[in-house]
Amino acid sequence: MENKNHVFTKSGDSGYTKLYDGTSVDKDNIFIEANGNFDELTSHIGIIKANMEDKIIVNQLDKIQNRLIKIMGVIAGLIYDKDEVKNELTELEMWIINYESKYPTQKKFILPGKSSLSAQIDVTRTVCRRSERSFIKCYKERQIDNSYLKYINRLSDYFHVLARYIEFINLITDNVNAVLNNINIKNEVTMNSIDLSKAKKLIEKVESKAKEIGINVVIAVSNNQGNPIAVNVMDDAYIASYDIALNKAFTSVSLKMTTEELGELAKPNGSLYGIQFTNNGRIVIFGGGTPLIHNGEIIGGLGVSGGSAKQDTFLANYGAEVMKILL
Repeated sequence: MENKNHVFTKSGDSGYTKLYDGTSVDKDNIFIEANGNFDELTSHIGIIKANMEDKIIVNQLDKIQNRLIKIMGVIAGLIYDKDEVKNELTELEMWIINYESKYPTQKKFILPGKSSLSAQIDVTRTVCRRSERSFIKCYKERQIDNSYLKYINRLSDYFHVLARYIEFINLITDNVNAVLNNINIKNEVTMNSIDLSKAKKLIEKVESKAKEIGINVVIAVSNNQGNPIAVNVMDDAYIASYDIALNKAFTSVSLKMTTEELGELAKPNGSLYGIQFTNNGRIVIFGGGTPLIHNGEIIGGLGVSGGSAKQDTFLANYGAEVMKILL
């Protein structure tokens, strides 16, 4: 038989394995049991990643998996930089606070199963709790920095709030789709779209008006599919205004209304409340975005950002009127 490495080594057939330092232990040893639980936990996180569309969350899960692999090394006897896990613990707590702020306070016991993804996250949370319990046994047996224990404890909280956030986003998305399907929208998106030449002329006019009122803004023009055609950044405009202007143009085309109008519908108890949490955060609910209309058809979107909501709205509305002349 050809000599080569295989997955199986036969060294564990008698029920023993080795720790990092070479110590031979039973396979049901508390350190081996703990690492088995963490191995299972990272695999469950992999299932979440495979079904998660939100790239920000996927990146967070990647980072968590890499940390768990290092914790498995700590359990086996390896030593890592303690400051790393302390910094990641702080980051993890910030993620938790962020997700908690995006859904209503829970006032009753949660029954998992509102969606397949949130249910999988809840399963992962319970595996995380089991991993924590087995890790505590290791912690009592051998000196391990307390920061690792804190991280695992906080990690189960992360999965809890992530599941609730996903459930809320799904609920909002369903509600928004139901409302939008019932809105009588006169402006239809057709094959006709603003071209680059017209977009440049429109930007020139809006920039000139912005200079008149003394503000530096970013002006974005999208086609009738919400994809950017041209973006103009005035000197000293805010860096953050670039993405905001693009998203205002996208929002106005996607929802066939100005972002100022959308802001009214997205207020608490409004029919589109929570819509800003959909579409990976691209929906803007304050003034400065408007659809560009020609002969009753949406041919593109205009987004302006850099001034106050009132100033951005003024410039966007001015641009919409200018567009009628240009066409």
